[in-house]
Amino acid sequence: MRFIKFISVSFLFFFTACGPGREAAWERESAETLKAKPGVEASADKKTLAAEAWAKRDERAQLEKAVALWDAVCAEDPSDVESLTSLARAYYLLGDGFIRVGGDTDAMIATFEKGVLAGEKAMLASSEEFSTRVRNGEKVEEAVVAIPSSGQPAMYWYASNLGKFAVAKGFTTTLFYKDRIKSIMEHAQKIDENYFYGAPHRYFGAFYAKAPSFAGGDMDKSKQHFDRSLEIAPDYLGTKVLYAEYYAAKSGDRELFDRLLNEVLNADPKVLPDIIPEQQMEQAKAKILVGQADEIF
Repeated sequence: MRFIKFISVSFLFFFTACGPGREAAWERESAETLKAKPGVEASADKKTLAAEAWAKRDERAQLEKAVALWDAVCAEDPSDVESLTSLARAYYLLGDGFIRVGGDTDAMIATFEKGVLAGEKAMLASSEEFSTRVRNGEKVEEAVVAIPSSGQPAMYWYASNLGKFAVAKGFTTTLFYKDRIKSIMEHAQKIDENYFYGAPHRYFGAFYAKAPSFAGGDMDKSKQHFDRSLEIAPDYLGTKVLYAEYYAAKSGDRELFDRLLNEVLNADPKVLPDIIPEQQMEQAKAKILVGQADEIF
């Protein structure tokens, strides 16, 4: 039986190495196409309008407007790291905050993939050395160390979109990309573990809980990272939602599950004024999970 299990796992790894990946920006576009064109400047007006729409991102129409405007800016200047990063983040929020709740899996996957592409371009634009290394065939897992601290947001939103894209596509795609995402998040954590409310630790909390043991899963590490993320940013609701959804559910800890989600539902989303829409979306996710509790446990 142990031999059969080994063969099954080995076959699964072989299969994941053969097909579930997507064509990355450094494979599909030349370095020249991702540079700003001489004499062409991205419209400052579009950037201003995108920022104004983003400020109203609790409305889907406004978020989609911000996406369209940043997409236009990036088409004019493919080397604009800030706009590319903003675009990646906006696609992530659209997919995870609106489309996911609506239940349209195909649209969600397509949205996350657009976020992945924007993140790839942002990473390329943030480091010429990284761009050269991956274009020469080096693995992203190794080349990512060339991205400086200024490229941390690009890395984070790329990895966040890629992680959601992979999970939505299925287990084989998740396995295919797990080492890449893990390496990127390890580099991001070394740069600044506090980034976006303890985001690197929040990611590893979910990663170690989601992954099966043969693929690096470790519930003790999961708990340590979730707890550290909450130490860094106790008011960020997304950490508690993931803590409940992945760690508490997998460990069978109904008491922890209920406590975390009730804390989210009873929280004031305005405590973190820069991300009120995101906080409200996490409360919506918590409400869904509470309704699914009896099925989960």
